[in-house]
Amino acid sequence: MLRDAPRPIRLEVGGLQRRSGWVVTNVNAVARNYLDATKRWPLEDGSVSHVYADNVIEHLPLPAGRALLVEAHRCLRAGGVIRLVTPDIRTHVELYLAGRASVSGAVGSTYRDLGLTVEHPVDLIRIPIGQFGHHEGYVYDFETLDAELMRAGFHSTAKCDLGQSAHADLVGLDQRADEGGAQIAVEATR
Repeated sequence: MLRDAPRPIRLEVGGLQRRSGWVVTNVNAVARNYLDATKRWPLEDGSVSHVYADNVIEHLPLPAGRALLVEAHRCLRAGGVIRLVTPDIRTHVELYLAGRASVSGAVGSTYRDLGLTVEHPVDLIRIPIGQFGHHEGYVYDFETLDAELMRAGFHSTAKCDLGQSAHADLVGLDQRADEGGAQIAVEATR
């Protein structure tokens, strides 16, 4: 499927549902397009125009996240764009430091709606690190993502509002835009 897709590909890593105009990949056993994004991608250099990964990179240890970024850089054509969406650990720390009032805010409400315990400010740090398998991965803020994207060869890193982008193909993709600012969207160019 990946090998047969018309070039350039718009590639979603870790996607859960079909998306018109995109090749959606995942590592689960029933994925239509299986892709372990931490290993060499079965794509030629420069064959991809966009890479999008929503809540994927935080599930990966730092070396595996770096491998994903290196492969994205290799496969993207010159001027191609990567968009990553992930919990923003800086926002969570700021909520924790804000104290008791943040527990009843939008992020706390979102987590409670998911059935999680949010009773104390520390829960707003515990959840993005300890829940959802993130404890096996690596958490990010803008500065960390910027450094890792630059390390992989990207440039022009920018923090974007959720659901928004200067690139029409990346507008409206984000799945967690209503979580009260707990997520960060970052784009970079090859």
